[in-house]
Amino acid sequence: MLAQDYPGGLEIVLAVGPSSDRTREVADGLAERDPRIVVVDNPSGRTPDGLNAAVAASHEDVVVRMDGHGELSPGYVRRAVELLEETGAANVGGVMLAEGTGTLQQAVAVAMRSPLGIGAARFHVGGAAGPAETVYLGVFRRAWLERVGGYDPTFVRAQDWESSTTASARRGGRSGSAPS
Repeated sequence: MLAQDYPGGLEIVLAVGPSSDRTREVADGLAERDPRIVVVDNPSGRTPDGLNAAVAASHEDVVVRMDGHGELSPGYVRRAVELLEETGAANVGGVMLAEGTGTLQQAVAVAMRSPLGIGAARFHVGGAAGPAETVYLGVFRRAWLERVGGYDPTFVRAQDWESSTTASARRGGRSGSAPS
């Protein structure tokens, strides 16, 4: 995330859950070295609680979700914010390009990129830009996240689509924007 070329304000909020390794120590060390990084507690260790804690601690108008094992391609944040502005969408995102090291992980990655292995959602297999049911991780307008009440803590998994489902039900329509 620190390597992104986004010209606007960039703050990185790390929501750290309970662990028996050095995760908190490493996160605090990163924050000491870079003022753009803030560390917050996620006492439950659950993803929606961590996401809500991170959003609450952030200040920018755009929220970019990134999970611990993810990587963003160069220019991802800049392009996603441009798409938010161009389209007026509440949320945009790109393709979840699964990769692996070793034979088993690479086989799983191939399945994760195939309509036969994971379904035909464009955030897995790519496709043209446009309205979508959900996107991978998401680059959100803060106002939209606040409007739907943040991430629903009853969803242990699938935060990518539960927010779009909640918003869709409240608005009577689809939400999100296609992968970039």
